[in-house]
Amino acid sequence: MTVSTFRIGDGQPVAYETAKHLWAKSARDVLGETAGTYGGDITAAQLADAVQRRTSVKTTAAVSTWMADVLEEVAADAHGRGEPAITSLCVRPDGTVEEGYGAALSRLTGAPVTDTERHAAEQRFACYQRFGAPLPADGGRPSPSRRTVEARRVPPARREPAARKVERPVVVCPRCFMQLPATGVCDSCG
Repeated sequence: MTVSTFRIGDGQPVAYETAKHLWAKSARDVLGETAGTYGGDITAAQLADAVQRRTSVKTTAAVSTWMADVLEEVAADAHGRGEPAITSLCVRPDGTVEEGYGAALSRLTGAPVTDTERHAAEQRFACYQRFGAPLPADGGRPSPSRRTVEARRVPPARREPAARKVERPVVVCPRCFMQLPATGVCDSCG
């Protein structure tokens, strides 16, 4: 992958692989902090901002061009430690998991992830437990991201129904067969 990366401050270039490893280590820390709050999650854009700020290594490339690589490295690290999929805490603005979440975990575990949202909900809950988030009195349970729940609460924009086009039959003059004007009197025949 060709992504231009550089140090914040002096602008010196940083090899992409080096940047990716630094970002992944930082992302693990940020996701661990996020897991410390029951119901916590973070968008890819927020995570990208945090890891670039913490590592002082930045890129001008779109988050979508490099974040999947970072999350895959974080997922491999968590899997190697026997931890839940901490990458489940990284969501889109609508609360659904990032594209590639299920495929990355399938590659790591060798088992297909068929329902990615359910899997992510279970893994987020396991992360909250693992990373010491204070759980609700009922113990909590796996659930969709709070962003998904909030998005469902917002009613769809109320739109005026489009004006219906009323089809009117064409009235023609019985003598010349030209369409009659709204007056009903033929302009040609009178």
